[in-house]
Amino acid sequence: MIAAALLAGWLLVSGGSAHADLGAPDSVLFGEPMRNAVTFWGHACCYIDVDGFGIVTDPVFERTATGRRRTVGIPPRDRYAGARVVLISHAHNDHLGLETLASFPPGTVVLCPPPVAEHIDELGFEVRVMKLGEAYPYPGGRIIAVAAHHTGGRWSIRASSDGRALGWVIETPYGTVYYSGDTNYFEGFAEVGSTYHPDVAILSVSGHLHSRDAVSAALDTRARFVIPVHHGAYGWLFSGERKLPRNYEEMTWLLGPLLVTLGLGKSLPLPNAP
Repeated sequence: MIAAALLAGWLLVSGGSAHADLGAPDSVLFGEPMRNAVTFWGHACCYIDVDGFGIVTDPVFERTATGRRRTVGIPPRDRYAGARVVLISHAHNDHLGLETLASFPPGTVVLCPPPVAEHIDELGFEVRVMKLGEAYPYPGGRIIAVAAHHTGGRWSIRASSDGRALGWVIETPYGTVYYSGDTNYFEGFAEVGSTYHPDVAILSVSGHLHSRDAVSAALDTRARFVIPVHHGAYGWLFSGERKLPRNYEEMTWLLGPLLVTLGLGKSLPLPNAP
């Protein structure tokens, strides 16, 4: 019954919303994701296309999330019709949007740490609870769960790096992408750098990771390109949207051409894409 309801919702006219809590679709701001590229959709959400196979990080399209309000529209559903895997880093509601997740196409696989599973097991998706170091194969590559030093539960506040919150390494034919999720600075960045040699690092530059720590994390990964996220699309209830990453000027000065700041709906091609 749940799967049938999801399918019925998906078959509504593209751009319509079966979920009252979601923002209004904006097909101008959020165009078709670029093929073989990382496309930024705001806050912690990126759409990663690998030969038409869509991998989405922490999608949240609700009007409000953890004291934040959405200041722009959302991607229309046809923009993520090609999504096949959703990666959830932890259960905080600015990274795990239940209404958002329910709007994804049937057949989407959700990879997540253990505390997330209890919140989404009734949505009708295939849910894979991932342990540290575990890999999920997909056509053309694999996705590996790596440590994040952050709290994992919906309302928990104690940080650890024991797998209750995760980062993700996405190996593709055109380069490797690392998504940190929310995390403090810790030795895990250097471990990702030495083990997986990412070409692109998507770093959640937030209250947990900012200033010199964010720069140190970027350098530890040894990535060729660093995309800062955790800005755009949302603002605090009594303030405006943060359009640029925290400590943007400082990071630009210290990282130089390594830093690639994407506007909403903009893309960075995978380094070795045809």
